[in-house]
Amino acid sequence: MSRITDLNIDDIKDSDLLKGFDFDNYDDGDRERWKALLDGVQQAQKGVACDAYINGMARLGENFSELPNLKELNDKLERLTGWRVMAVNGLLPCEDFYKLLSRKIFPSATFVRDWHAQAFTGYPDIFHDVVGHLPLFFDKKFSDFVSKSSGVIYEILKNTPDGSAEKEILIQNFSRYGWFTWEAGLIKENGTARAYGGAILSSSGETENLKERGYDEFDLQEVFNQSYTDKEFSCRYFIIDSYDDLFASLEAIKTKYGVDKSIN
Repeated sequence: MSRITDLNIDDIKDSDLLKGFDFDNYDDGDRERWKALLDGVQQAQKGVACDAYINGMARLGENFSELPNLKELNDKLERLTGWRVMAVNGLLPCEDFYKLLSRKIFPSATFVRDWHAQAFTGYPDIFHDVVGHLPLFFDKKFSDFVSKSSGVIYEILKNTPDGSAEKEILIQNFSRYGWFTWEAGLIKENGTARAYGGAILSSSGETENLKERGYDEFDLQEVFNQSYTDKEFSCRYFIIDSYDDLFASLEAIKTKYGVDKSIN
């Protein structure tokens, strides 16, 4: 559990975002693993990454050839997109996670995965968070979907009693929704499937798994019904025609759970 649970998210100050983060703590081993990871995914991403990701990668950094300093990354991201990065030390409780994203704050791990997890990691590290996710935040429509969907999900969870069977089902459904969209999601570009999901784009093994498995058309109920584990490669992938499909699914969620919150 992260230190963020000790903070009032509504009152987070800029000084809280990277509190305790020290770039000088990374050693040569961390930097070597980062470069090895980058070499692997850059080869795997060829012909797989969507245009928005490629463009965002170019704007965010020089392909991250060196392990990035989150402080510098945070300054650039906020200046160019309005989003900020917060360093965290572990997985967040669901409501904290969605509340942060609804406020355009992206929680990023700070450790670099071990050598044995080069092709896949079941526990998000800085490479997964930075290389897999942040480039897409330069696409305004996608980043709007992340913040607005997170706001809707947070409202639903907040208004459901803790410990209830209903809440457990909601957490499960929304975890699946997140997994099969911003983690393992595909989008059609010029009639071809391209990845926008961070789990695919940050893992050479996940990319190869996608090529072997293929994909299905995105359907919200299918997503809610599809179990998954983040400890293994994805069992299934769903493709959208455009990010409009994601906003349509969010409207369906609002209707299903009686949410009046506007997403315009």
